[in-house]
Amino acid sequence: MPDDIAELFAAPEGKTLEFKRDLSSMKQIMKTVVAFANTAGGKLIIGKDDDGRVFGVEDPLLAEEKLSNAIADSIMPLIMPDIEIISWEGRPLILIRVVHWPGPFYIKSQGPLEGTYIRLGSTNRKAGPEFIAEIERMHKNKSFDQLPCPAFDIEALDIPFLQTR
Repeated sequence: MPDDIAELFAAPEGKTLEFKRDLSSMKQIMKTVVAFANTAGGKLIIGKDDDGRVFGVEDPLLAEEKLSNAIADSIMPLIMPDIEIISWEGRPLILIRVVHWPGPFYIKSQGPLEGTYIRLGSTNRKAGPEFIAEIERMHKNKSFDQLPCPAFDIEALDIPFLQTR
């Protein structure tokens, strides 16, 4: 087993790490995948509880297939995290690695305004319209300062001030 897995198991949940005991809360898992993709990426381990206990995953191949289908069917635009079956203390677990991509990504059933999540510490939070707009600008490689201001014309500029710069 790679050393980084041992480090993951020793680390607490945070901005880029989440543990889930099982697949019983698929909606929360989808929110975490979306939040990771929209924020800084992250790793989600299925089969380990928040308190550190390792339960493993029953029928890991079926669980991996269920996760893959849920991600493909529930998240827009299409996201392709790395899903891997790993073993820890003789128990099979599932490791989902999500990279940060230009989005915004959202839960399809909730739509882009209600289903876009971000990661704040170890929690998933609904993204506000300002953050969604910022993600869209990043996707277009534009900053806020580069956007036009159609409500203003040339008279709105302080030309003498600009000439001294």
